[in-house]
Amino acid sequence: MSPEKTENLPWFCDVIIPGPWWNLLTYELHCPPVRGGRLKTPVGRGFRYGIVDSFSRTSPGVADFTVREAAFPGDEGPLITEKGLDLIKWSAETFLCSAGDVLKVAVPPAILSSAEPFKARLLPAGTAKVNSNRYEEIFLYDCSSDSRWKKLAESIASGEPFLALFPEQSLAAAFFDLLPPPVKEKSLLWPSTGGKKLREAWLAVRQGKATGVVGPPGAAFAPLPEVASVIVDEESSGAYRTYRRPFQNIRTVAGRRAAIEGARLTLSGRLPSSKVYVRGAPRCNCRPSREALKFVDLRQGFLPEYPGVSDSLPLSAPLFRETAKAVSAGRVALWLLDRKGYAGEVACEDCGSPVMCPSCGRIMAWREKKKNLQCVSCGKISPLPEGCPVCRGAILKGKRPGLEALYPVARASVSDDRPVLVWDGAKSWTKKELRIVTKDLEGGGLILGTRSALSLCDRADVGFAAWIDADSEVRNVAFQAKFNAFSMVWESCWRGSHGGTRVVLLQSRRPGSGWQRGLLMGWERFWEEELAERKELGLPPYSFLIEVNSSQLRRKEGIMAKLEEGGLVVLDPGDPPGTFWVEAPSPARVRRILAPYFSIKNSRSGFPEITVWID
Repeated sequence: MSPEKTENLPWFCDVIIPGPWWNLLTYELHCPPVRGGRLKTPVGRGFRYGIVDSFSRTSPGVADFTVREAAFPGDEGPLITEKGLDLIKWSAETFLCSAGDVLKVAVPPAILSSAEPFKARLLPAGTAKVNSNRYEEIFLYDCSSDSRWKKLAESIASGEPFLALFPEQSLAAAFFDLLPPPVKEKSLLWPSTGGKKLREAWLAVRQGKATGVVGPPGAAFAPLPEVASVIVDEESSGAYRTYRRPFQNIRTVAGRRAAIEGARLTLSGRLPSSKVYVRGAPRCNCRPSREALKFVDLRQGFLPEYPGVSDSLPLSAPLFRETAKAVSAGRVALWLLDRKGYAGEVACEDCGSPVMCPSCGRIMAWREKKKNLQCVSCGKISPLPEGCPVCRGAILKGKRPGLEALYPVARASVSDDRPVLVWDGAKSWTKKELRIVTKDLEGGGLILGTRSALSLCDRADVGFAAWIDADSEVRNVAFQAKFNAFSMVWESCWRGSHGGTRVVLLQSRRPGSGWQRGLLMGWERFWEEELAERKELGLPPYSFLIEVNSSQLRRKEGIMAKLEEGGLVVLDPGDPPGTFWVEAPSPARVRRILAPYFSIKNSRSGFPEITVWID
């Protein structure tokens, strides 16, 4: 074929398009493409902007679809670097989601879908100061955030490009303020919200105006052209797991980014995850004193009555004694219970069936103040049904008292001039509101809250923290239930400037036994016992546990059959009805079997939701 004819041939580009399907879409282009560059592509009856992954002069040669033509938007260079594109694809393959869904997280929609040409060129390699190009792992575990953050700040003081992630925006902001002035001047605090602020931050980093990024988990894909150091603080925090599609573990994504970049990866916190403990064997250097950590037998508490709730929740004399002691000293007391609303669930008095969420099939909590039900999983709000959805029984009663039910007892336990507040994570507090609340608590007060209330330890003088029902988290059937319980209590012991000195009380039916032993002996003891059990059962981190949710029961049965034919272990708990689990040595094997269910051809029937648990 002559060169003239070759020049007239179109390019065939495989393009990542925002969407839930796993397959890339192929388009024809009549100008030279660039990997990582944008294209305007026809999808259905409309258009979407996508990113070129690969291209060739060779036609795909597939007869069952027509290759449509894409348009070049006039950008001056690629929107995403080669390494950034590799990270997006790796994340999709590892967490069994689409590269298009990861792309929507990595690039703000206002930039990806902008009709205006992208003007910023890529900085040439070597522009940023990088002293080494060799991947290495560093583990830094210290219960004192001040001590740990000082070491982290020192590790990036040389001015090399870096990415530092924290589980909460407030923690990222506090660390950003600690940076040495020369580093801070060249760095950027990544926003926790979208819109204009996210667009401006993304462009500033992409254009090389900032060479360091500090932020919440959403900053993992910040478009730094080069990275010499990646920090993930409190790496075991559940905040690094995303709870909407695409379901990813951002700590793992950040670790992969460090490997792709040849950067130094620092994993730090008060407590390591199971994967890090197995991989790096870090050592525990802090333990609470026996005076600071108290265990109380719930069976010795008294039983308040909670109107409309059939169960009770015992409250002990030490709980009231330590609360009064803290508040009278002008300090804050926390009553912690991970159970929002007035009752943790509503059930039929005749058949015992709980009212389930119409969207995801999980239990719904009763909110007395708002007179409605809210799903404890997806957050959907529904009115209280007139009767039992299962047997049509007329009487529905609450079960398991929640924070709202505890409020009258809490209010009566402290003087009227001291504030008593419910802090359950349902309200988004403005900076002004937080300042007012912090000011009100300066003379002491009582907070009833979920785990999210522990953030107050960074703002107020919390002298006492009580876990009202320390066993409640362990009742969850999830494999990581004991770790979740342990990590919450461990955080309450150490978080904030008064960590290590505040009194922490656990009300439990088995005080000081089981997973609670590690609280006094250190997290090494906890992980040794927990990992021995997980290894015997083949649970993460020794395998991948993959959760699949399908709203269509027939499709669920078909997927399960295909996975079993592939020699994989499939577990169906039956509740919720659309959920089942797969145990696998790696996600790749599962991906090959599930790929046909995530073809763009299935868009009308919808796609299953998948969560990959790695530790």
